[in-house]
Amino acid sequence: QQQQQQQQQRQQREPTCFAGAGGERESEGGRGVGRRELGLGLAVAAAAAVSLGSGVGAALAAARFDSKQLDELNKLFGEAIELSKLGGEESFAPADEAWTKIIEFSPETSAAWSNRGTFRLQRGKWADAMADMEQAIALEGGLESADGYLVNNYANALGANGKWDQALDIYKKSAAIGAANGESDLEEIADANYTLGLLQIGEEERALESVRGLLRKDPNFLDMRAAETAILWAMGRQADAEEAWDRLQQSDEAGLYPKQFAIIRVQGRWPPRATAALSAFITLSKKGNTVDYDGQVKTFEFK
Repeated sequence: QQQQQQQQQRQQREPTCFAGAGGERESEGGRGVGRRELGLGLAVAAAAAVSLGSGVGAALAAARFDSKQLDELNKLFGEAIELSKLGGEESFAPADEAWTKIIEFSPETSAAWSNRGTFRLQRGKWADAMADMEQAIALEGGLESADGYLVNNYANALGANGKWDQALDIYKKSAAIGAANGESDLEEIADANYTLGLLQIGEEERALESVRGLLRKDPNFLDMRAAETAILWAMGRQADAEEAWDRLQQSDEAGLYPKQFAIIRVQGRWPPRATAALSAFITLSKKGNTVDYDGQVKTFEFK
């Protein structure tokens, strides 16, 4: 039974490039049930770090604030987390203001900046999100010493702002941080986002090499099985794409990627061109439509 649970966890991992207004992630605790949620998961982790007194950020907070101030900081984090969970455009301003209050209360706390940045990233505020991530990274001493998930999110923000060359480099830095720290989840998330980024900029050959490297390490990485299908279709290799899709369906014991729901599953997590390539495969077309970073529907054409 434990082996079966572990297999299910591996199958449900998902990267996110936040192509749309919000990103789908699994919960923090079980990868999934498996993957660390890059939005609210960071917020929960940040609040927990302060309240439990663990981590560098918590140590700095404990040194800077007395117990009453720490209680207030935890309260502010809790309020921001709850407001961030609400959907709808009308919920953006209250949640954003809640994160801003934390920054005003403790401007030297990187978690405040990174969580507001992640929230803004989820809501499609690309430029503001990027600025917040840059500030959080600066407070953590730069890219070499920053939290790897923060670095990955910064790459997401760079890509959303059209800075894909820089984003691809930063994804690799995030993956290296994960590898160095023994964080296999982080390493695979960043490498998967790197793969999707390559597809976004039309580097299909490199994307195919990257995705197959990931699948050699973990054949049950379902999101990358879907990405392999999209890449092959974008390359005009229809028969190979069909075979890749068949492999995905054979591995998908939980039924997470049926054709009628596959686009819903990746929309908002994959970059627009990657999403459109999968859409084109599903509709047996050389063209695929999706929502671009500017919120407008865009048509992408493939071979």
